[in-house]
Amino acid sequence: MKKIVAAAAAGLILAGTAFADVSFSWKRTNIVGGTSKAFNSVERSDCLGLELSNDIAGVVFDWDINEDGSKATSKLELDSYYGWMTFGLPVGNLQVTSGKWSGRYSDRIKSDAGDLDGKYYEAYKLGVIDGLGASDSDNLTEGKMATVLAYTLADTLPGTLLVKAGIVNGVYGKYDSQSGFVAEVGYRQEGLINVDVAIKNPQDKATIISAFVSPLMVENLRATVGFTMGNYDGDKEFGIDARARYAITEKTAVTGMFNYSSIAKELKSSASGDDLNAMWTMLSVNHVAGDNIRFLATLQNTVRDFDASNGNNLTAFTPACEIQISEKALFTAAFDMRWDNKTPYAGVGDVSLPIYVTLSL
Repeated sequence: MKKIVAAAAAGLILAGTAFADVSFSWKRTNIVGGTSKAFNSVERSDCLGLELSNDIAGVVFDWDINEDGSKATSKLELDSYYGWMTFGLPVGNLQVTSGKWSGRYSDRIKSDAGDLDGKYYEAYKLGVIDGLGASDSDNLTEGKMATVLAYTLADTLPGTLLVKAGIVNGVYGKYDSQSGFVAEVGYRQEGLINVDVAIKNPQDKATIISAFVSPLMVENLRATVGFTMGNYDGDKEFGIDARARYAITEKTAVTGMFNYSSIAKELKSSASGDDLNAMWTMLSVNHVAGDNIRFLATLQNTVRDFDASNGNNLTAFTPACEIQISEKALFTAAFDMRWDNKTPYAGVGDVSLPIYVTLSL
């Protein structure tokens, strides 16, 4: 760990001569888990980020370090790495981005999440719950190797037009790695609307189409609604998303998220081939208690196949506290409790204590 940090610090010093903006971030995650009767597991991970950029180009590196507390071992992985360069054109500009990264456009309405990851605030991203091809439909590159061209036109229209097209290395389940085509069109006009439509064909077994709209004309409201349609090796995937955040006061806000998804299986010769239906709802309250502290409480419920007798109803409640220690240091602690219909609220549920520390330079 010390060698990694030292090398990153040396890189910051050297890169400062070539790039106007240089940033380094470190995020430490500790999660103690178990049941309401006993804690019996510890998960730890670090995330190191390095970004070098100026007005026309930049590079980003992101490392994950996952540790197994029971075995005292750690694994270093370069999670994402990419670079970009922008070219000015007579009308608009063209940006070329290449590497391994996740590229999203639509507003996921998750600013209150802070450092809380995945299931602790946003159990599912925009798209289809449990979808093989469309579970994260707004993610154009899906964290895979890709090269994408993006054309932006901002001066001759009332708003800003963005057109993207690229090649992505698609890898899904049992299929071999293939390269496929992706494209996206987005348009944003301040005070009116933000909309984007994405088409992904990362390989010949998967096709995804999604469209999301955010109204921008209502004060104190952020919202995104849209749909996703996908075809994965004959399976028809479909999802509807609706999300909104309303600031009741300057210090208190309420966020709600909803997704209904269905997957029509082509082959139904086994239980795993049955059609799938799922619905996820989330309600979160955020309150800023002072200049450097805020509280967050999130309630989530996921129902699969709408059959409570099979243990497909999961409820989670996650209160959290975030403390801004300094301008560059953030501390977050949460208490997560979740029950399924086989362990009702009076019984034994799964419990975890997520703790995050984030530093930036």
